[in-house]
Amino acid sequence: MRFGGHETFPVREGWIYKGLSLIAGDPEGFNQPYVADELGVGRNMAKSIRFWLLATGLAITEPSDRTPKRKQLTLTRFGEAVYKSDRYCLQLGTWAALHVNMLNHGGYAKAWNWFFNRFTEQRFDRLTASAAFERYVQRHERRSPAPKTLQRDVACLLSCYATPIPSELADPEDASDSPLRRLGLLTLFRDSNVYRRNEPNIVELPPELIGYAFAQSGAKEASLPLREACFYDGGPGRAFQLSLNGFLDWIEQAEELLSSVRVVGSAGERRIQLDPLEPVEWLKSYYARVGALSTAA
Repeated sequence: MRFGGHETFPVREGWIYKGLSLIAGDPEGFNQPYVADELGVGRNMAKSIRFWLLATGLAITEPSDRTPKRKQLTLTRFGEAVYKSDRYCLQLGTWAALHVNMLNHGGYAKAWNWFFNRFTEQRFDRLTASAAFERYVQRHERRSPAPKTLQRDVACLLSCYATPIPSELADPEDASDSPLRRLGLLTLFRDSNVYRRNEPNIVELPPELIGYAFAQSGAKEASLPLREACFYDGGPGRAFQLSLNGFLDWIEQAEELLSSVRVVGSAGERRIQLDPLEPVEWLKSYYARVGALSTAA
């Protein structure tokens, strides 16, 4: 289990494109001494970009073609789909999928898995969240890293998602805000340093992410009772912090747009039924739909 690796930097605008382009051009690119110059960032930021590519499931490490003792980065099928259809990461659905991958990919993003599946506080400060994460890791890991490492993981996660109120005075040229804030999952009240969880606007959430999240979570059944589906670890309800009512509204919206998401049964026995697609197929379906909408417009 890995902790840290992000060098304390939240993922930034343009980083995913830079990293995908580098790997597509040269899988050995991140092994080169000039990689930071190639990416146009500092050395620690280059390390952070590499981490985000792995944590979000866009790339994996494989033995180097040139030097077997070293590792190179290779795009996954997911990474190839993103690079082909939304390499500049302009679509909200791309960031929603990256988010889902992190909380289901505990090997690189343990804090994400814990925060969205296990941490239940609705309002909290950073110290409270850090202390809770430390206790969780101590109970579930054979070897716990230093408390400062865990604190930095929590701080990075919060920086990725929290929109500050009142808003910060930002330079228009500054791209330090994380695009994950677009999901609307956290608010930081700067006067009290208190964070609050939010339910995102389901009208803006792509319905394909319902099937994508279930497939990514490893759900073995294509049909689940609605309440169980809402609170399934790594599923869409957990990933987007939805109440049961919010989840049901999103399912209803999905039924109107997609034939691959259905609600079957009646009264207290209603179940969500999904076509048995691989995660990347749900993503491709999303890109095809938004592409068709753009063409029609």
